[in-house]
Amino acid sequence: MVIETKMVFAQYLKLMFLLSYRKPMVIYITIIGTLLLIGSLLYAVGFKIYESPPYFQFIFGLFTVVVIPFSIYRNAKNTFASHGRLHENITYEFTDNLIKITGESFTVEESWEKTYRILELNSWMLIYQNKHVANVIPKEAFGDQLTMFRKLVKGKPFIKQKLRN
Repeated sequence: MVIETKMVFAQYLKLMFLLSYRKPMVIYITIIGTLLLIGSLLYAVGFKIYESPPYFQFIFGLFTVVVIPFSIYRNAKNTFASHGRLHENITYEFTDNLIKITGESFTVEESWEKTYRILELNSWMLIYQNKHVANVIPKEAFGDQLTMFRKLVKGKPFIKQKLRN
């Protein structure tokens, strides 16, 4: 099975936000920060829900609502710009024994045994080489071969996998 793809920055940015906001701690901190920001803004317009001016609450809330998303955006932009392989045309060839990845400037062949994990998200298929590095394939690139890819992966019980049915 052969899949061809090319990542654009908008796709990469969406993926980085998705992966960041999937973490329970980031979700929890964002909810708490948003509530603190709302409370401090209510204090500013006259609802005295705090005994003293909520400076800390305002700063923490502003940090979670503005600084964290801006940081994710900036990191994604810098990473995408500095890693040329992210925006190359990439061809993935999946066989029973190998994953062959061919870009404009590289070729990699890996056995399935070297694959750490495969994670399927709503719009993405992530093939992890280790705990932190993944090959990212938009699911739309699979077309009608997505079911065949899932069967191929499910036939590899030694790979950690989280696939949809």
